[in-house]
Amino acid sequence: MGANNMGSNRTYGVEKTADQSRTYYFDPRVLRRRKRLAAVFFTLAMLSHCVSFLLVYLALTQNISYYLGVMIFLPVWIVGYWFGTFFSQVLEMKLPDGSKKCIISYKTKKILNNIVFYMGILLVAVWAYFYITHILMVEKNTQLTSN
Repeated sequence: MGANNMGSNRTYGVEKTADQSRTYYFDPRVLRRRKRLAAVFFTLAMLSHCVSFLLVYLALTQNISYYLGVMIFLPVWIVGYWFGTFFSQVLEMKLPDGSKKCIISYKTKKILNNIVFYMGILLVAVWAYFYITHILMVEKNTQLTSN
């Protein structure tokens, strides 16, 4: 009896449906793992944005060309965007009744999401400005003088 039923009180069948009147609590280990994973994703998103800011600095000080800066910036920014998206998704847990619950406070999640989002928008705006003013204008001036 005991050998076949070990751990049976902790497993749930797929055929079980959600009880609407019951409050669902999650295993603390799952919540800790999700919070750690969210912290890793947030850190990677912020590191990606910091690398992008470093590329802006290197391009401004002429250590790298603007072309190279833009070409490196694009994949780095995409990686930062995706890690920010993963961060946001890991914080949301779907309840058995179909609703979603955030594993940290809503205000904290909103602040952290806004930091990642607005840093990404700022980086795109800065690179768009540099692309227009430095790369396109240089190309236009060289085409005019070479004719």
